Amino acid sequence: MRKTESTLNVIWGLLVRIVLVAVLVWIVWKIKSVLITVVLAAMLTYVLLPAVEFLCARRFIPYISRRGQRLIASVLVFAAFFFVVGLGVKILIAPIKIETENFIRSVPEYNARLQESIEDVQDWYTKNVPEDWQEFIGEQDFRDVGSGIGKQLGSVIKSTVEWLGNILEIVLIPVLAFYFVLDSRWLKREFIALIPPWHVRDALRIMREVGGILQSYVIGQLILCIIAGILTWIVLHVSGMNYALMLAVFAGVTRAIPVIGPVVSGVPICLLGLLQSPMLGLYLMIFVIVMHFVESKFIMPILIGDRMKLHPAVVLIVLLMGAELFGILGMFLAAPIAAIAREMIYFYVIQPRRSKQLKKTKGNGELASAVVRSERIN
Repeated sequence: MRKTESTLNVIWGLLVRIVLVAVLVWIVWKIKSVLITVVLAAMLTYVLLPAVEFLCARRFIPYISRRGQRLIASVLVFAAFFFVVGLGVKILIAPIKIETENFIRSVPEYNARLQESIEDVQDWYTKNVPEDWQEFIGEQDFRDVGSGIGKQLGSVIKSTVEWLGNILEIVLIPVLAFYFVLDSRWLKREFIALIPPWHVRDALRIMREVGGILQSYVIGQLILCIIAGILTWIVLHVSGMNYALMLAVFAGVTRAIPVIGPVVSGVPICLLGLLQSPMLGLYLMIFVIVMHFVESKFIMPILIGDRMKLHPAVVLIVLLMGAELFGILGMFLAAPIAAIAREMIYFYVIQPRRSKQLKKTKGNGELASAVVRSERIN
């Protein structure tokens, strides 16, 4: 009877957990746009918070309370941020517009060159590839691959456009970030006040881990985007590549997406380079590969460290999931959210199990030692 009741309790507990998880997933899906807004505001906070803390630590305006110091520092930092962003947009928008217009006018010419290149490849294919291989390749149907890629890309763009269409949520990002920066300590105290005292230490530890992951990821990705954009522009400009600024800005923006961002930006760079000159395309392909290798193996570990601890295969999987659910923004947020989820699972699932196993092993060891001592006495 007791065994039956125990089994029913286990099944009931499992069902309750499944229902709770399903409800949580449903709620997250319903408020996904709000969650994206909050997370992006938090990321902007992590970018600007160090500057505010730097000013507040030096009490740059005497005879003013700490609250007043923080308010003035927050206003100054946000004003400087908007000034830099506005100045950058003003400087870049005109030349990018000119390059875009030139590119649109040159599309027919590039299309003709591309057709010629395709014909050359077909001639080489017909003359050099064995007939049995040609027959085998001709039997394959690659239309599903193309349609699948197109459908996935369309879904990503649609999800992104839907979120960008919510002007209110976009405007709320800097507003929320301002309040996060201004009242970060007060918000932290209010959150801690809702937690039972015996869980405060664990909550603080998790908050430090989550904050460290987000801050290192956001600042690291921002620096990598700037490096990728500037370095790409220098190389393209020196090599005489057309549309250097447009491609460099595209490379800097897409670099924010881990793993596949450099590939996305590298394809048009190499393709346009090949259409302009085969040797130029080859040089640019080598440049893209080397830059991605140096960034991922040397620069990124210095900026982000080992906080992410995610295998590239795991990153690709979560990127696809993020793209399906939230579009391009989901791809940008997928890696840090996956790292945070890994930390939570380790803290709440793996670590307690290891502690229990360690206690059990320690208890068995003490029992064995007692048996050995009793045998020696006898």
